[in-house]
Amino acid sequence: MTFGSDEGILDDMPRDLPCVYRAGSLGEADIVAAWLEEKSIPAFVKDAAAAQGLATPFIAAPKGIEVCVAPDRADEARSLLSRHRAELRQGKSASNADAPITAVCEDCSKASTFPASQARTVQTCPWCKAYIDVPAARRN
Repeated sequence: MTFGSDEGILDDMPRDLPCVYRAGSLGEADIVAAWLEEKSIPAFVKDAAAAQGLATPFIAAPKGIEVCVAPDRADEARSLLSRHRAELRQGKSASNADAPITAVCEDCSKASTFPASQARTVQTCPWCKAYIDVPAARRN
């Protein structure tokens, strides 16, 4: 193959697509692009080939690996991504609020599980009947 010819040049691939997401890894960028594709928004991982061969992809993309879409779909893609991020955060906080809490009794050293509604209270150990402090729910 000679490099002086037009063979192998990808003229149909736009170089100035708007970035709608910056990923920390090529895998993350691929997942976001696939998710957008599932939502009927064609997406493109910019510089994927360059980042794939490097041990540190940030050499090729110091601001992260960009996921790009057509200019007329950029606002829609950003809105979908923003809503999805908010739903994930809300889901995490809701699931954490309902998660059971494990507390270890200081007297008998046995672990017991309490409902999240009993966080930051004093309960009776089901094993030895001593008082047990139920800690606050952990946050992620």
